Amino acid sequence: MKMIKNGCRFLCVLLSVLLLSGCGSAADSGSDTTAAGSAETTKNAAAVGDDSDTAGTKSLTIGTGQTCTTLDPVQNYDGWYTVRFGVGQTLTRFDDDFSVSGWLVEDDYTVSEDNTVWTFTVRDDVTFSNGTKLTAELVKASLENVFENGTRGPEYFTYSSIEADGQILTITTEDPEPILPNKLADPLFVIIDTSVDMTNIADEGPVATGPFVFSSFDFTSKQVVVTKNENYWDGDVALDEITFIYTEDQSTLTMGLQSGDFDAVYNVSMTDVESFAADDAYQVISSASGRTTHGFMNQNGPLGDEVLRQAILRYLDKETYCESLLNGQYVAGSTLVTSGAPAYGYGELTDPNAYDPEGAAALLDEAGYLDIDGDGYRETPDGETINLTFIYYTGRPEQQLLVEATQAELTGLGIRITPEVHDTQTVIDMLQSGDFDLCCMSINVLSTGDPESHLTSYFSTGGQNNGFGYSSEAFDTILATLSVTSDTQERIELVKEAEQILLDDSVCIYYCYPIMNFVTKANVSGVTSTPADYYWVSAETDVE
Repeated sequence: MKMIKNGCRFLCVLLSVLLLSGCGSAADSGSDTTAAGSAETTKNAAAVGDDSDTAGTKSLTIGTGQTCTTLDPVQNYDGWYTVRFGVGQTLTRFDDDFSVSGWLVEDDYTVSEDNTVWTFTVRDDVTFSNGTKLTAELVKASLENVFENGTRGPEYFTYSSIEADGQILTITTEDPEPILPNKLADPLFVIIDTSVDMTNIADEGPVATGPFVFSSFDFTSKQVVVTKNENYWDGDVALDEITFIYTEDQSTLTMGLQSGDFDAVYNVSMTDVESFAADDAYQVISSASGRTTHGFMNQNGPLGDEVLRQAILRYLDKETYCESLLNGQYVAGSTLVTSGAPAYGYGELTDPNAYDPEGAAALLDEAGYLDIDGDGYRETPDGETINLTFIYYTGRPEQQLLVEATQAELTGLGIRITPEVHDTQTVIDMLQSGDFDLCCMSINVLSTGDPESHLTSYFSTGGQNNGFGYSSEAFDTILATLSVTSDTQERIELVKEAEQILLDDSVCIYYCYPIMNFVTKANVSGVTSTPADYYWVSAETDVE
């Protein structure tokens, strides 16, 4: 057996050093983005009034454009919020450089030479919020629940057995899994007590190990209240209660912070964040992220013609979008993996569809996309009208701006775009079903600290989120090799090969790489923005 000290380091030293180096344009524009590999807090001198009520309860209200659809962590991406809201924890977790360390397990986990047998020691001092001690047997049951009652487990790995002996957990996988600790840090694998009645878990939430417990969930408004876990295993919990209020209306989030209705807001619009940074009543906590804002192009409709996809890609001025529309707070996209992780090819790979508006128009002319009826928009070579629906959600502030800019700009190319706004979950559902022509989504490409899971889920043939019809034997072959490769540099090279295929096949628009932020009142502490984008609050979250 070979021992992995202090967590898996499969992202290599390059990534830990260079993670945030790609955010220079945002930093140059005056944002609070850190350049040293961890989230930076912009501290201001003035404090605002105490938010505790007269009975002494210490509470916070946080506004967010992102939230869960249920409280069951194995459904969709709802596990993200079990972790974000401080209710649940995973076996491992990401540090700010995307390296992995133990959370509910010790750091001294081991793996067999063939990367199929992983052995973990479950911490001996952890209890669930109901007081039950965390054992390897309960961890085993929680992991099995992901595969039995959710749908996304096989995206990450397939196990042949999970065995428990006291606090020792052994996971044997069907195929080599060289980055299994990375995958177990994904919130899908948040550890919950499945020995309790879970009949109403969607509404009541799981029993987990974090500093807070679910208190209430309004299915209609998506408002979530969490309260202090009185049995928290890792020290005192500073707050009694946190209320998370959901709205995808960016102006509501901004005004709620200004009026005092919110003590903190996740992901304030790039048009407003600088005004908060200049005001001593607030602080801005920001970080680079593993996110890329995608523009998926559905190959099951008109965009099945690569010529049309190529023309669209070549006509979009992403640099201007980021500099002007996004206020210099985003980095223009060119590769799938963010500029924050340049080891994966940013600035190195060849983009055959780089900005070339004249070339884009000539491409369509030559292919027979002409304005036959004189209405200013082109028809297909067969004379069919083109009207591409572009779906998006407003929970990420850049998306409406990017979609509307694309609509306006492509009018100049003679391509009609019709935007459609939906709530976040509806857009996710439509992406999976293929009910769109174009789809704008901000996605954490490094959700496991490594691009493999994203490449598999969104671009492999039959991938969970590949409802847009892309299929490439060469791409799938590279992924199959990547999934069993443990050498860091070899993994990086394979990812770059896969990215280059996606570029050559004109598969997706990579609009930009967002900078994540929290804006809080100056008297709030312990609210965090991290590159992994999972860990919002903790036992240390407090208000003066």
